[in-house]
Amino acid sequence: MLITIGRQYGAGGREVAEILAKELQIPLYDRKLVALIAEHLEKGCKLEELNLTYTNLYGDESPYEHIFDNVVQNDDMFMFKPQSNAIKQLADYYKSGIFVGRCANYILNDYNAYSFFIVADDDFRTTRGQLVYHKSLSELKKEDQKRASYYNYYTGLNWGEPKDYDLIINIARTGIEGAVKVIKEYVANNPK
Repeated sequence: MLITIGRQYGAGGREVAEILAKELQIPLYDRKLVALIAEHLEKGCKLEELNLTYTNLYGDESPYEHIFDNVVQNDDMFMFKPQSNAIKQLADYYKSGIFVGRCANYILNDYNAYSFFIVADDDFRTTRGQLVYHKSLSELKKEDQKRASYYNYYTGLNWGEPKDYDLIINIARTGIEGAVKVIKEYVANNPK
């Protein structure tokens, strides 16, 4: 089972992915892990030789306890191809996983992956932005612009366009746990 989760910054998509991975007992691949795997693959390592897992990187702690910056860095621009290759190799080798961001819905389009996009209204993002990220809504929206720019450039699509996802989920209405439930029910009732 392959699942991709795109998200607005501050909408809770990363947390949804983390809970979903635990409940479905499948690997979670976020920006940091995909970048490390891509780097090792570029050096000629074989995927089966790597011991880079979400648990090895983060342990049993939630990544929210030591949040790292999600902003797309300038050097990410030359990483699209290696990261795309890493995502495809992970999908081919492990046959299951949850991929957060990294244009994964586009990269895994031919893999019959489930694709979800997590959004939230400005009030929800303002509160979550202050509590979780210590950022203002305008800072969150600047990150969204960077994500959209990156996604649009490499895919030729429009970031967050509903037609490119199985479902768009508004966390402000469902809550984090509700979004997890919606995704699990959708996957259970729509086999690919």
